[in-house]
Amino acid sequence: MAAFAVSWSDQFAGGGGACEGLERVPGTVVVMAGNHARHAVATYEANHPKVRVDCADLSQVVPSAWPRTNALWSSPECTWHTKAHGKARGHGEFVDGLFSTTGTDEAVIRSRATMHCVPRFAEYHQYQAIVVENVVEARHWGPKHNRGAAFDAWLSSLRVWGYKKPFQLA
Repeated sequence: MAAFAVSWSDQFAGGGGACEGLERVPGTVVVMAGNHARHAVATYEANHPKVRVDCADLSQVVPSAWPRTNALWSSPECTWHTKAHGKARGHGEFVDGLFSTTGTDEAVIRSRATMHCVPRFAEYHQYQAIVVENVVEARHWGPKHNRGAAFDAWLSSLRVWGYKKPFQLA
């Protein structure tokens, strides 16, 4: 039987847990990884010295700066989609508009924006496969009057580039 190779990019890579699992699959190699946190990048580099790791805000990275790979593993930031830290979250709505001065939290906006790195990179790289790991609550992202609409729009942005189901939605 002929050997094959699947190359991966690892977005929001943390300390390298996804890479650890991916590289246990015969014929699989992680080529590129990225995360904004220096301590996570240092851990990733220590555990996976053959992987090129980018310490950067991935929402600011131009996708062409990363090498082409067959597949993308992405774990966008999820804190602001959940009840993390014991605080109830909205669903991504901006009650007073995007540029509200009445308490819109920049950290929330930037956290949720990480989801959009997936279609940005997919547009350029045209991966053969994409795995997005996130929390169930991301599925409900959108205004109160149209719960899930923002998530559906995100899925549609991937479909525009040719990605189809199956999507595993828990």
